[in-house]
Amino acid sequence: ATCQRERIKQAIKKQQKIVFASSTPMNYILFKPIDERMLADDRIDVWFTAKHSPKNLYREVGVKNVQLIRHEFAELKKFDMCICPGYFFKPKRTTVKVEMFHSVSIDNYSVSPKALRFDKLFIIGAYLYEKFLSTGTLPENDSRLEKIGMPKVDCLVDGSLDASAIKKEFDIDNDRPTVLYAPTRSVISGTSLEHAGEEIIKTVSAMEVNFIIKLHDRNYRMWRKKNPKDWRHLLEEIKTPNMRIVTDYDICPAFLVSDLLISDVSSVTYEFCLLDRPVIFYHIDQMIEAVEHKERDRWGNDVSDLLAWGRDCGQVVKNVSELKAAVEHGLAHPEEKSDIRKEFAQKFFYNPGQATNTAVKKIYELLELDPLQ
Repeated sequence: ATCQRERIKQAIKKQQKIVFASSTPMNYILFKPIDERMLADDRIDVWFTAKHSPKNLYREVGVKNVQLIRHEFAELKKFDMCICPGYFFKPKRTTVKVEMFHSVSIDNYSVSPKALRFDKLFIIGAYLYEKFLSTGTLPENDSRLEKIGMPKVDCLVDGSLDASAIKKEFDIDNDRPTVLYAPTRSVISGTSLEHAGEEIIKTVSAMEVNFIIKLHDRNYRMWRKKNPKDWRHLLEEIKTPNMRIVTDYDICPAFLVSDLLISDVSSVTYEFCLLDRPVIFYHIDQMIEAVEHKERDRWGNDVSDLLAWGRDCGQVVKNVSELKAAVEHGLAHPEEKSDIRKEFAQKFFYNPGQATNTAVKKIYELLELDPLQ
């Protein structure tokens, strides 16, 4: 019995300790495909932390029976590796610090000297890679740059999602096309949701379509200045029989069953291009002016190049009349701009469908472990 206890102690000592850090529930969706692989390996001791309340955050996304640690303690605890989709986590004693980006926004927030705090950058695609070089943030062939991709969106192209099951879950009418509205969130200039959300929703819900609404999770949180409308209550008030309100943090199932996406400047438009389906951008003057007038951010990034490039993939509308016509046109001509969308997705994402495998392989290499078969 003594020898058995000693062997167990030795095994625990040899475990590699990894901590996954989140700021929001949506962060968890980004590394979920990776942490599921790590949790299956007895040689790895997996922990989870969050910027505010780890217990509440992971309970909200349905994660149970895992090791949780408070943010301030996680920054001081000795880990072999941390994996973080943002710059909010600042570990002091972690051996290998990995940054995996939550997306690439039009203001190129991700391209920052803050990235230099990390030992490895799991780059989403060529656009982000080239941004790090063109801004002088990192030199070419810097060992920190790893061409990984975005594990979150693997499921859009690897066949792991069942469209029929998702439609059944959403109670979608298969005889109608499906339109998804997924606006971004902004506390500076407001988005299509703040400026025209009710009009957009009422216009599309009156059409002969299935209508899925997927708001940013923070749009459901009431802040007097930043988010004065109670969208949860408002959506229930204007809900129609063909409307489905999705509050899950993972947008990919809604992507898969949608024939067309309406957004504004959200990065979900880039992800949707992997499916090569029509995209409509609802133009808000204040939002675009805020981007275009801010020609360069404090790190030297051009902040509007991604805006113009991304919008080439779809139609731009400025009011609900144009929106209705654009939806009808997009559903009738889904092949239009297909070549542009495919080219965009190819340049924007590394390893589509294989990003999780690529990331996991690199993690094992950094931990000096043989991957599980």
